[in-house]
Amino acid sequence: MIWVTWRQQRVQILAVFAVVAAVSVVLAVLRSQASSNSNDLLLSYMVMLIAVLPALVGMFVGAPLFAREIESGTHIFALSQSISRKKWLLTKGLMAGGSLAVAMFVLGVVAEWAMEPLQSSTLARMETGAFEVQGVVVGGYAILAFAVGATAGLVLRNTLAAMVVTLILYGAVLLTLGQSIRGNYAEPSYFEAPKNMVAGEADTARSWQVDFGYVDATGKQYSGLTMTECRNVVDPKGCLDGLNLVASYVKVHLPSQFWRFQFTELGLVLALSMVVLGGGAVMAKRRLT
Repeated sequence: MIWVTWRQQRVQILAVFAVVAAVSVVLAVLRSQASSNSNDLLLSYMVMLIAVLPALVGMFVGAPLFAREIESGTHIFALSQSISRKKWLLTKGLMAGGSLAVAMFVLGVVAEWAMEPLQSSTLARMETGAFEVQGVVVGGYAILAFAVGATAGLVLRNTLAAMVVTLILYGAVLLTLGQSIRGNYAEPSYFEAPKNMVAGEADTARSWQVDFGYVDATGKQYSGLTMTECRNVVDPKGCLDGLNLVASYVKVHLPSQFWRFQFTELGLVLALSMVVLGGGAVMAKRRLT
């Protein structure tokens, strides 16, 4: 069964490993030339590629894993042999998903190592968009996308439909994590400074800024994200002066929290993947004959 699964999935698996190897080499070169800004465009291409790789894994490896066999009816032959349904599912899932997860975990670690000296205001690793393309979460995202794709293939029994569903659901999960959940992994650090200045400890070039604003003489905070007191007025400066603002503040998640956030999100993603795979296993018992 292992040999058959390898024969069926070897093209996709080897293609992913080849892409991971190529991207890793490019990232290593970029790190060696970190003092130069001439490679910013190439770095942005690598960031975009790493961002979409987990989704591609889910669409082109996970979605067809079971759906293609169900469409062609070859799963009936496999299940009519001495192989149990459970073994068939586990062998195919672990062979394809496990090998690809290893490759993507390696890519995430290489990306973090390569990008560390490249951090700047345009690539602050705590920010949404950069956080997702480095560290252990890259492997976690690949597992999630693969789990969604494989389960969608089992449920829908159609490869193309499973690919579309995988892209939509994976994108929705990633968006929810970045916009609504990730910021709650830890309390943001709070810094105050004289008005219209930012405390140096905030390290705003590399941190994830979640709020900013002003503080008046009584200690009341006016968030720059929601401040309405001086909007749509003829003299905004005079309005601000009238509020007796004495300091500015900023709330940030510091770069030192990077690995805490990484492993927290990895745990959430893996737990969600197990739920999805468990649902797929239940559906398989009902729908596979």
